[in-house]
Amino acid sequence: MNAVELFLERVSRSGPTVALRTFPEGATLTWDAWARQSAALASRLQAAGVRPGDRVAIWAGNRPLWPMGDLAALIAGAVPVGIYPSSAPVQVESLLADSGAVVALADTPERIRLLEDMRARLPSLAAIMGEADLGEAELGEAVHWTDRSRWPGLGVDPEADAILIYTSGSTGTPRGARISHRCLLASAASIRDTLGLVEGDVALSFLPYAHAAERIFGLYTRILTGMEGVLVEDHRQVWDAARAVHPTVFGGLPRFFEKVAEALCADAVGGAVAGGGDGAPARDREAAPAADTTRFFGRRLRVATSGGATLVPSVSETLAEAGVTVLGAYGLTEHLCATMNRPDHHNLETSGPPMPGTELRIAGDGEILIRRGPLTFSGYLNREAETEATFTPDGKWLLTGDLGELDARGFLRVTGRKKELLALSTGKKIAPVPIEASLVRDPWIDQAVLVGEGRKYVSALLVPSRPALEDWARRERIDAPWPALLRHPRVEARVAEIVASTNSELSRTEQVRRYHLLSEPLSQESGELTPTLKVRRGRVLERHAAEVAALYPDALHQAEAMPHPHGDPQ
Repeated sequence: MNAVELFLERVSRSGPTVALRTFPEGATLTWDAWARQSAALASRLQAAGVRPGDRVAIWAGNRPLWPMGDLAALIAGAVPVGIYPSSAPVQVESLLADSGAVVALADTPERIRLLEDMRARLPSLAAIMGEADLGEAELGEAVHWTDRSRWPGLGVDPEADAILIYTSGSTGTPRGARISHRCLLASAASIRDTLGLVEGDVALSFLPYAHAAERIFGLYTRILTGMEGVLVEDHRQVWDAARAVHPTVFGGLPRFFEKVAEALCADAVGGAVAGGGDGAPARDREAAPAADTTRFFGRRLRVATSGGATLVPSVSETLAEAGVTVLGAYGLTEHLCATMNRPDHHNLETSGPPMPGTELRIAGDGEILIRRGPLTFSGYLNREAETEATFTPDGKWLLTGDLGELDARGFLRVTGRKKELLALSTGKKIAPVPIEASLVRDPWIDQAVLVGEGRKYVSALLVPSRPALEDWARRERIDAPWPALLRHPRVEARVAEIVASTNSELSRTEQVRRYHLLSEPLSQESGELTPTLKVRRGRVLERHAAEVAALYPDALHQAEAMPHPHGDPQ
């Protein structure tokens, strides 16, 4: 079976029921209407010159254009290619050129204008379409809907490419990962079986469809199970959407759950972000969090999952005490369904055991390896050498680039990135991710990036939580504007305590000796974060080169002679 056949099977079973609705508009789309409109758009794609195997790009937010355009491309026998809504024009043009897209779909006049501007430089791009091209089939296209012989996608081999997902490029140029129909459907089934998803479940769709997790979980697992999807284009409205539709399933990135945990902890201490005068770390407080989570997840939540990065254990514990068990997972674009905690079989300090269809092991150097199988991607588009280098020499195991450990029960704990190991000048290698995770457990620290490559000791760039600090300052009647507040003696002392608390759990080599507080958060707009909020370390070091240099003065004895308010280099 391929993805188009799966879709038709779902339409035949659930045709008149609601498949998608939008928030906050409340517009609904049945499975039947979805199929008719996708078929009509497929006819227009074919009229524009799209042939089986061609690529069709989609640059849009979480709007009806995305799922309908995705299926329209597949019905036409083409391969849909997702573009992150946050992508800069230069990134969009690069992706279109690399994929050789024949048609580009966009959801706003501004995006259509940008595509038109770059069209002359993209010889393969034959047409640009927008939301105006959606709608019920016209007279000629109605035949296209009823005459399935005009659906090239029905005859596509399951081993052929179904979708092309570009990696977000945290460590280099984005590459198009080829996902076959067989891989797509096997991955969707693995998620369904792991979480026990059923027809009648309702889930929000607010993460970018260009990302592997949302594309497979938020679209094809939904088609497989018959779940209703609620499209939320603005992720800042996700809690409003949850209160309005009461989803039974909620999947998000760690940051969403961190915000809930922070709010629950603030409730538990009467609105205070930190206990006492200067605030004790959240992990040291004994007050139980408030149990009311309905304002975040609604009243029907039964499954919550977190992916994209490791969820800090203290956040999992806080939410579990409030009655919400967040099931951590691990995967990557090249093999999405690797491990996941189960509702009835979990360890919240891990990413869970392998999912159905996945086998993994830990290499001698600690790298997580995944056996090549039906859930593994087919390779990178036009990059045979890079594809070959992604597997072990015998081609049997996928090299994830991540470091991890398996406990006695087979649960995976991800400890860092192999390429992100900081090699100190002393010859010691440090895994930064667990240390950064420890630092951001405290509600005063929003982001942390360790530095130290080629240096004698480890330092850190820390981004304080502006709302937390300003709320504390108001309660303490400290009149200091941002960013001058960061230099207040009590703030400096409190941050020093946070770093010292983390250091107490580390070896001497791993400890953070110096740090610098950044007044502005890392962002996608600055290029410091990927669309899935992973840190682009190279870009961070480039933008904050002066701050990093100050953490490593040329004359170490001068640093020793002059006490530094942001850490002790000794």
